[in-house]
Amino acid sequence: MAFNILVVDDESDIRDLVSGILSDNGYDVETAGSYVDALEVIQKRRPSLVVLDVWLGDGDRDGIRLLEVIKKDCDFIPVIMMSGHGTIETAVFAIRRGAYDFIEKPFDSRRLITSIEKAIDACKLQTENAELKIKAKVSDSLVGQSHNVITIKQMIEKIAPLNGRCAIIGPFGSDKEIVARAIHRLSPRVKSPFLVLNCKSEAIIQLEVSLFGMIMRNEDDTSIRTGLLERVGDGTLFIDELVTTPLEFQQQVLRVLKDGTFSRIGSNSKIESKARILASFPPNILNIIKDGGFIDELYCRISANVINILPLKSRREDISYLLDYYMAQTAKANNVTPKRFSNEVLGLLNSYHWPGDVMQMKNMMDWILTVSLSEDEDTSVIMLGDLPQEIVDGKQASNQNAQFISVVSEMPIRDAREIFEREYFIEQLNKFNGNISQTAKFVGMERSALHRKLRSLNIIDSKSSKIEYED
Repeated sequence: MAFNILVVDDESDIRDLVSGILSDNGYDVETAGSYVDALEVIQKRRPSLVVLDVWLGDGDRDGIRLLEVIKKDCDFIPVIMMSGHGTIETAVFAIRRGAYDFIEKPFDSRRLITSIEKAIDACKLQTENAELKIKAKVSDSLVGQSHNVITIKQMIEKIAPLNGRCAIIGPFGSDKEIVARAIHRLSPRVKSPFLVLNCKSEAIIQLEVSLFGMIMRNEDDTSIRTGLLERVGDGTLFIDELVTTPLEFQQQVLRVLKDGTFSRIGSNSKIESKARILASFPPNILNIIKDGGFIDELYCRISANVINILPLKSRREDISYLLDYYMAQTAKANNVTPKRFSNEVLGLLNSYHWPGDVMQMKNMMDWILTVSLSEDEDTSVIMLGDLPQEIVDGKQASNQNAQFISVVSEMPIRDAREIFEREYFIEQLNKFNGNISQTAKFVGMERSALHRKLRSLNIIDSKSSKIEYED
């Protein structure tokens, strides 16, 4: 089911422009031109997200009034505000009243899509956290006996007593935050706060407010919101997924590291920062820097120390330890009896590629004990049918890939390349639901060139409109 977005603006050309951008990116869009029309749409069908203009023409800041109604009645709906007369005061005013992000007109379409994607991620994360509320404290220790885990523990003991910054590098879903917490726990700063800024699920203006705080002066009073840098004091601040932020935000973080000071949004007064900064990065960070996606100097200043976490598929000797550990922890958290895995399941899990790493294993364990096995199910052994389908399917896909490689290795390179390209483009089209624009952008081709390639591979023919109408 498509993600439904309501666009509210009193100017029809702006509504059409935004609606077109969102539709091209696969979203289901409805529009409204006034406060009253928007309320009617929201009452009939709750949108997944609202893009809302500050000035609707019905009154002074009527969009803000609608925002307040949405946040009062449907707080779970993220709202992205727009304005052609944007000021920092207006942006802060909107954020304080619950807006997820504020975009100034005219805006870059990529800016809008990025903000929407982050809002969707944040909404999903909030929902998952609400549904999977931890019922008991779970240890944050690093589990495993591989050479990589032993090396990491030694590095933590060496780094923790110092004041140096640290780059924690690892794949998505790995225990990067656990490593950061361990560094803090063994440091002289242990009695001070440990705070986390998750950059992936935050819009840039929320990132700025979360990190630096803000000050807003009205005619009658002045309100202050303290940011993480101020609240953490001389403790440890862990910045997660910093690589997902725009370069302008990276520049702001770099200035803090260089000057040791920062300013709240809306103020020029300098505040000293005494925090120890730790940050997480993906394994391909150096390539991202080379391609201009991350500031080299910022990485150099953070990576005074570097800890590398290998993916689970590269340290399989840790899998059995982790399975036992998370089974015991999850059973305790949900007040159920721990189960054991059948030999067939153990074999599958030990050879599985774990694309979501340790996070996927934690989620799998929670799913098995709270969803897959009913309370009255009298079994102490987990069988294949008790596993999430994605894991069973993932193993089957891995076997199919091995068979595919075996077959094409007996072919001339021209025939093998054609088979690979055909399978590759079919997979990409399926990934983007047949959307040519998104597929072309992802694979790095012009749309016309992609059409020609699809026809040459007989994925579509010259008379077919099956794919083209979805573009």
